[in-house]
Amino acid sequence: MYVGSSINLSNIFYQDYSLANLKKKESSLIYRAILKYGYSNFSLDILEYCESSLCTLREQYYLDLLKPEYNICKIANSRLGSKQSEVTKIKIGINQKGKNNHFYGKTHTYETRKQMHFSLKYLIRVKNKPRVVTLETKLLMSLRCKGVSVKVFDKLNNLIKEFPSTSVAIYFGVSNRTISRYLDKDKSYKGFIFI
Repeated sequence: MYVGSSINLSNIFYQDYSLANLKKKESSLIYRAILKYGYSNFSLDILEYCESSLCTLREQYYLDLLKPEYNICKIANSRLGSKQSEVTKIKIGINQKGKNNHFYGKTHTYETRKQMHFSLKYLIRVKNKPRVVTLETKLLMSLRCKGVSVKVFDKLNNLIKEFPSTSVAIYFGVSNRTISRYLDKDKSYKGFIFI
């Protein structure tokens, strides 16, 4: 099963499913199947007629309902889920250069360039601004993170406290890397053992 939508059914029949086009588009699962098994092993059913503005919405409905095996992309009107070969990527890149590029021969207006300049200036300023995070905020953030539990023991193997993995570093005022160096190694850090 394959689900698709179109605002021009005759275009689908005469162009997309003509034998010449099927051979050009062999990468598609449905086209390969038709070439392999022949037209006589397939049927075409119109599930619904709708306004052209609703085509994508209704196609998604049927994709979710029927879960067709020949649809590579599970989101209507999206390439999400499809994979392109390196050759295809190179062809796309070549086809978008020079005169084929949508912006070829055009220039931005002065107002647009000015707006782009201020946007970039703002982004650089925001990006380079140091973020101040308090110890309390760090602890709250660490509680949201689901990590492993770290138990802290003293030299006599008495359990001192149990932390989420990110909180233990904050509690001791060291980096997570420092904690990971001592974690499960039977080495003590300032008289504490981390397990």
